[in-house]
Amino acid sequence: MSTIFSYAGVLVGFISQFFIFPNYFEKEQIGLLNVLLSYMYVMVQISTLGFNAAGSRFFVHFRDAKRGHKGFLFMGLSIACVGFLLCSIGVFFLKDSMIESKGKTDLLAANFYFLLPITFATVLFNMFDNYAKNLYETVTGTFLSQFVQRFLIMISLFLVVFNILDFSQYIWVWVLAVSLYVVPMIWKATRLEGFSLKPDFSVMTPEFTKEFAIYSGLTILTGFSSMIILYIDKIMLAEITTLEETGIYSTAAFFGSVMGMSLIALNKASAPIIVDSFAKNDLKNIATIYRKSCTTSLIVGCWIFLGIYLNIDNLFVFLPEGYEEGKWVIIILSLGKLFDLATGLNGTILTLSKYYRYDTYIMVGLIILTVFLNWLLIPIYGINGAAFALAIATIYYNVARYAILWWKLGMQPFTIDIPKVLVVMLLSGLAISLLPVTDGSKFKTVIDMSYRSVGITLLYGTIIYWSNISPELNGAMRNLWKTVVGFGRR
Repeated sequence: MSTIFSYAGVLVGFISQFFIFPNYFEKEQIGLLNVLLSYMYVMVQISTLGFNAAGSRFFVHFRDAKRGHKGFLFMGLSIACVGFLLCSIGVFFLKDSMIESKGKTDLLAANFYFLLPITFATVLFNMFDNYAKNLYETVTGTFLSQFVQRFLIMISLFLVVFNILDFSQYIWVWVLAVSLYVVPMIWKATRLEGFSLKPDFSVMTPEFTKEFAIYSGLTILTGFSSMIILYIDKIMLAEITTLEETGIYSTAAFFGSVMGMSLIALNKASAPIIVDSFAKNDLKNIATIYRKSCTTSLIVGCWIFLGIYLNIDNLFVFLPEGYEEGKWVIIILSLGKLFDLATGLNGTILTLSKYYRYDTYIMVGLIILTVFLNWLLIPIYGINGAAFALAIATIYYNVARYAILWWKLGMQPFTIDIPKVLVVMLLSGLAISLLPVTDGSKFKTVIDMSYRSVGITLLYGTIIYWSNISPELNGAMRNLWKTVVGFGRR
């Protein structure tokens, strides 16, 4: 269900990011909104002070519905509020250095403080979503963040499309659309068994507090590094080039994020199970989850990659002039994301294991490498340089995590199924690429995209299904088919 909501959100996001934004907003305006979001996600990670990661790992010590889960939410919200306050003070003093760069000072400066409300709303959302996830309620958070938020943003865009608002007015509505999803998340959390905001420090013995604090401190850096790899490219592009270039890059980069949706949903669903398995020392179950995550994620990712790659020229027909510069950004980031998907839940497993310190060391290297690569490549290759930097950094941290898990836990998830999936992808892509191209009007382009997409789905999906590479995915496909058939008979 989480995956369905994720891809429903992808469809909504695709309409917004690839059709409405480029055709009704200036490139600089798109760049501004993406830079604000990039700063926001980095601030969110710092504001939580590592509590969400530590809370997930040690939730087994808090879990007690009759006692309100021993003050878990009170402590988390208190830490998050203090962290947000400190982060906001830091941003206030660093504002000038954050907005000083050619081509963007006025636009970013005029809208800079919109960063604070969207950050606070996201901090709260993540806190309550993390609480729900630890209680095995993963669907609501995914539904709200991957679908509802994007749907609200899409609806708000029509206020500009129909000339009801100009951009200076629209950004107020955009802030509301980005933030509003926190309200139903809080409501859902209050409905879960054991909800309480009462303080209870009984679990916080000196020994446990020390362990919790050390883990939190290390994961601040780990989480910050994760945000760096996801958002530093847009921040540094805006610093080194212009908001216009950032707008083009952000539009193209959307496709890389689309490919990662299945892994995000899988991570949310698997993390509590992995925590419990470590608590029981059931490494065999974790190894099984690890192996299945690699295969399943890669299968879904290859299908999406084929859809993107074989339709890439058609997509730019619907965009204004200048966006075609992002073609190689899409290809480079998509290939990097394929590597990420092929390595599955390595980061989640390592972070939740007793060897989590190694992930911190990996992430320190990631920060240095990512900033250096962007600094080196953006001035030379522009937006393609930012894409290369992200793809290389993605390969680095996945190889490092894979090596640590194999060395310390003896977990090696790759089987013959991985090359099988890649061969199926290549053969399916080659076959569909031989189909005749329908050139001409935008209507003919839609027809061309439609039959290529259907062809990819039928050919690739059929081979994957009958080869039984992923029994779990086959089961999901059968259940989906039964649901569709059952709905059609009503």
